[in-house]
Amino acid sequence: MLALQNKLQSNRIDMKGCIQEYQETQRSTEVSEKKQAFLQDFKEMISYRKTLDKEIRTWTSLRNDMIKNRGLAAEENLSLISNKASVTQQRDEQLSKEAELKEEEVQLNADLSKINKQIEELKSKLQDFGVSSVQEIQEKMESLEASNKKLQEDIDQIKSVTEVASKRRAEQASELASRQKEQAEYRAALAKNGEEYPVLSVDPQWGFVVIGAGQGSSIDPNTVLLVTREGRSIGKLKVTSLEKNQTVADIIKDSVPSGMSIQPGDRVQLLRPRQSAK
Repeated sequence: MLALQNKLQSNRIDMKGCIQEYQETQRSTEVSEKKQAFLQDFKEMISYRKTLDKEIRTWTSLRNDMIKNRGLAAEENLSLISNKASVTQQRDEQLSKEAELKEEEVQLNADLSKINKQIEELKSKLQDFGVSSVQEIQEKMESLEASNKKLQEDIDQIKSVTEVASKRRAEQASELASRQKEQAEYRAALAKNGEEYPVLSVDPQWGFVVIGAGQGSSIDPNTVLLVTREGRSIGKLKVTSLEKNQTVADIIKDSVPSGMSIQPGDRVQLLRPRQSAK
């Protein structure tokens, strides 16, 4: 970019000298071939300046796109890190709650076993004591059975809460895995933007080129491609056919500067970063 600006400054200085020379020539009385040659050089210099200005705008736009994409990637990465920490904290809380519920369940089962044992003992005493103590023992048994029923309800409730907690933990783990996968896909997509492929052949009559990359590369049917030569942009391409080992693409009209043409050996890369599927 700095080289282009220096070249443009040099051309502007040359242009100023040409204008002064033109004014001196115009004041002269004789019209010669030198005046005609000067006018032709002046027109070509104006055209070349427009081409340089267009290239500067193109590279400035590409640089701004790259800066914007880096910012988006950084924001996405921070968001995923924050979400991962939140999900991990929630998972730890659920595990702690699950452990507490399991301890309560064990204790309730122990109490239930103790009550069942007491009921069996009372039933055995009823047979030993005869009919005179039936009413008192019956009341005690009913009280124990009511306690047993209440304990069973508490156990069922704890099991239900434990199942809900386990389900929630599984959902959080799935969400975390999904976000990590999205982050990996996005980083892979950004990495693919740095890949370059060679131009194998050019058909100027029909306006298309053949690229040395096909299926399995980062090129897809919707990709817009940028053609470069020695670090300079010389045109854009639109994919028309994605084959096994090569890609056919049309040259986008008016994307090639005046006086230049795409040649075999030029390099092709993605113009914009690919986005991961949501």
